Amino acid sequence: MLRILLLTETVNKPMNIDRMAALDFICIFGKKCRVLDKNLHGDNEFGFSEFTTKRERITEAAKLAVKNNFLMVENTKDGFAYSINARGKQVNKGLQSPYARAYVIGAKIVNSRFSAYSDEEILEYISDLSTKAKEG
Repeated sequence: MLRILLLTETVNKPMNIDRMAALDFICIFGKKCRVLDKNLHGDNEFGFSEFTTKRERITEAAKLAVKNNFLMVENTKDGFAYSINARGKQVNKGLQSPYARAYVIGAKIVNSRFSAYSDEEILEYISDLSTKAKEG
């Protein structure tokens, strides 16, 4: 949930679960996704396989953040969109670890790189890289 709070504040516009999951995945596996210099969670051969469960975990994290009044949710024509509120921003101010700082730096780069992409295009980007990784 804390990564989602950092991500939503960094992106600074409402996002649906698909976009959140994709951007968070790229932030964590930035090198594997050919966007950042390193993978925040280290190098391993199973990175892309984690993406299949990421959406479920992000959904639960977003629900928890809404329940705890850290994120706002709105029903849009494209489904539910989440954005950070003042209480969530206050939580982020307390996250001053090296990990949190590295995540935010990566999130800024990832958001800039994919800001013009649709949700589907980001998911396709990850899928294409996953397929290439499996091919060797």
